[in-house]
Amino acid sequence: MPLITALVLFGLLTLIMLGIEIFFTYATQGFGYGFSANRGPVERSPLALRIQRAYQNQIESAAYGVPVLAAAAVAGLQGTGPEMAAFIFVAGRAAFAVLYYSGVTFIRVPAFLMGTLSTLYIAYALLSSGMV
Repeated sequence: MPLITALVLFGLLTLIMLGIEIFFTYATQGFGYGFSANRGPVERSPLALRIQRAYQNQIESAAYGVPVLAAAAVAGLQGTGPEMAAFIFVAGRAAFAVLYYSGVTFIRVPAFLMGTLSTLYIAYALLSSGMV
């Protein structure tokens, strides 16, 4: 997968996760909840907390994933290794989100590692290529 495509898909995944959080909140709290300036603390269900935490984790992963992918794309890094790592990054993040939503804690760790380690590989490939 080209690095630019991975960036676009990561952004799309992030928007989908945001939409899931918003729509779930509207479905459980009512449509007026989003437009109220006086909303107080709300008791959230376990699923609502998992949805919120999965999105928060996605935003945190953007702090290291997006700069590495963008730097590699701008530098013109190509090859099967970095492109496969970009695919694994996006697939790992998507799998992590689904597994986080499901509440299965021990299986989501490998998905998280897929996303993180593939980003480290892309950074290593970029630094060792001499393009930076």
